[in-house]
Amino acid sequence: MKKDLKTKLINRKVKKPNPIIMTIGMWIVGIINKIYKVEFTYDYDPKSIKGKPTILLSSHASRLEFLYTVYGFGRKDINVVCGFQNIIKKGLYPIFLQVGVISKYLYQPDFLCVKNMLRVLKRNGAIGLFPEGIQSTSGSTHPINPATTQFIKSSKANIVVCSTRGAYLATNRYSSDRKKGYIGVNYSLLFTPQMLEELTEEEIYKMILDKISYNDFEYNKVARNKYVGKKPNAYGIDKILYKCPDCKAEHTLRVENDTLICNSCGFSVRINQYYDLVDIKGKGCPSDIDAWYKWQRRCVAEQIKDDNFEMTVSGSICTLKFDKLRKEPQNREVLSVGELKLTKKELAFTGELNGQRVDFNFDAKSIYSLTCSTKGYLEFYHNNDYFMIVPDVKQKSLIKWTLASEEIHNLYDERWRSACADVYSKGDIYG
Repeated sequence: MKKDLKTKLINRKVKKPNPIIMTIGMWIVGIINKIYKVEFTYDYDPKSIKGKPTILLSSHASRLEFLYTVYGFGRKDINVVCGFQNIIKKGLYPIFLQVGVISKYLYQPDFLCVKNMLRVLKRNGAIGLFPEGIQSTSGSTHPINPATTQFIKSSKANIVVCSTRGAYLATNRYSSDRKKGYIGVNYSLLFTPQMLEELTEEEIYKMILDKISYNDFEYNKVARNKYVGKKPNAYGIDKILYKCPDCKAEHTLRVENDTLICNSCGFSVRINQYYDLVDIKGKGCPSDIDAWYKWQRRCVAEQIKDDNFEMTVSGSICTLKFDKLRKEPQNREVLSVGELKLTKKELAFTGELNGQRVDFNFDAKSIYSLTCSTKGYLEFYHNNDYFMIVPDVKQKSLIKWTLASEEIHNLYDERWRSACADVYSKGDIYG
C-alpha cells in the first residue's frame, strides 16, 4: 500500500541536510540579509563547537526568523525543527525533506520528534529549535514549554541561544509587508555539556528565558530605528487589535492609511515609522502595541471566568489532504460544515457532511491555543492531529479566539499557566 505524505514525513529517518542545497540556500539568504542589513554578533567563537553536538535555541519574533538565525549560526549540518502543518505544502515539502527538517506537532507530546533530535546529536550534528513554538503575535516573548528544559538537560550538547532585536518590526505578524529597518541577531554559548550536568532544570529554564526574551516595541523606544515598507506600519493591525481602549467596544477598529480608528467612539491613533502610538484622539491609549495586546488578554482572562462565557462562529472544520501535495485551499479536506462553539469546558463543532451529522468535541484542557492564521482561519492540534476552522464569512479579526482558548486552557493546566506568567504580566493576569 502506498504511504501517504504524513506517514512518509513522520516515519522517515531524518538524515543530514543535503550539503549542495544548504550551500546554495545559505548563499541566497546571505544576499538577502545583506540587502536588509541584518547584523550578527557573537559572545563565543563559533569554530569552538564545530562538529560537536549542539542545539540552537532561537527566539521566534518574526516569520523569517529561520533565515536570520540558521544563516548566522553557520553550520550546514543543522536539522531544524518545524511545525508539521508548515511542511505539508506544495513547493516546500520536498525541499524540507532534503534539508532534513524535523517535524513537530505543536503543543503536543511528540516522541518521534525527540527520537529524531537525539539521532542528530548522536552523530555530532546540530538542531535548530524554536522553544516558543510559534511566531510572536505582538512582538514579545511567547511562553516556553518547561518540557523543553528536560530535553536540554538530558541532551549532553552545547546550547547556543540566539535572540533578535527588531525582527518583529521588520516582519510583523499582522502584515506580509517586509519592512526595511535594523535587525540585530546575537548568539551566546549559554551551556556546555558540563554545565548542564551541574545545573538544575529550573536554573536552566530561567537562564534560557532570560537570554531569549525580547520585546521589540520596548527595544525601539530606546533604539529609535525606522521601519519602512510598501504599506504603512498600521496596515493589518486590526487583525491583532480588536478592542478599543477608550470605549471598550470590540471589533469596531478599522485602519485608514497609518491610523487605527474606532467606529464606535471615534478614538484614533497613528502608528509612525518607529511603531510609536502617536496623535491620539481619545481619553487614553496603551503605551505600545504589545501593551495593547496584553491588555486585551487581561480583558479576556476576566471574561472567561463567567460560567456563561461562549463564542461561536459558523464555518467548516478541516484537516489537510495527504494523498498528494496541493496549493491552498485545495489542500484542505472538509470534515464537517456547521458551527464552532468555545466555552470554559470544551471546544465543540456541530455540523453535517454529505447529509450526515458529523460532530467534534474537544476537552478545553487539551487545546493549548486556537492559533490565528494570517490567512483568515484558526488552527490547532489535538492528539497529534491537525485541524483548521475556516469561517463561512471572512473575519477581520479572529484573535479573540486565540486569547480565549489560551486563557481557558490555563484554567486547567497549572504548569502551562506558570510558563505564561513568566512572559506575560503575572500580577495583572494571573494574580
